[in-house]
Amino acid sequence: MESSVESLTPLLSQLTALKWLLVLIALCVLGMLIIFFVIAVNLLDAVKEGRTSNRSSNKRSELDELLASGQSKSAKFTALEWVASQPLSPDAHWALAKAHYQLGELSEAKKVLTGLLKFAPEEHYRVDSWLELLDTEFSERRPRPVS
Repeated sequence: MESSVESLTPLLSQLTALKWLLVLIALCVLGMLIIFFVIAVNLLDAVKEGRTSNRSSNKRSELDELLASGQSKSAKFTALEWVASQPLSPDAHWALAKAHYQLGELSEAKKVLTGLLKFAPEEHYRVDSWLELLDTEFSERRPRPVS
């Protein structure tokens, strides 16, 4: 009986080694699955960001064409749609302000640019000069007192 137990001891140690080897393989597979899902999620986010970027680029091109061809009302409505779909896009607000400006809606353009600075203060480098231009045009369009 004792010899049969002794003959089982190496077999039991091999089974224990196999058990730990299987645990190690399972952990490696689990780690690979986690890495795969992280990569997949990041890839999906990159694709979504690329689509958003392409849509923004397409909208920007469309609006530039509309503004250049003098179709200010169409540009305004396109820009309003863009702002509604991407409310934090500085380019959308910028395009809307340009459309208001072309339509002579200076106070609306100023409101849009001021609102743009609230959520994108880094845009001040281009907004400040436009706000100065709008202020200049406001002062030129005001009726002069009759002397």
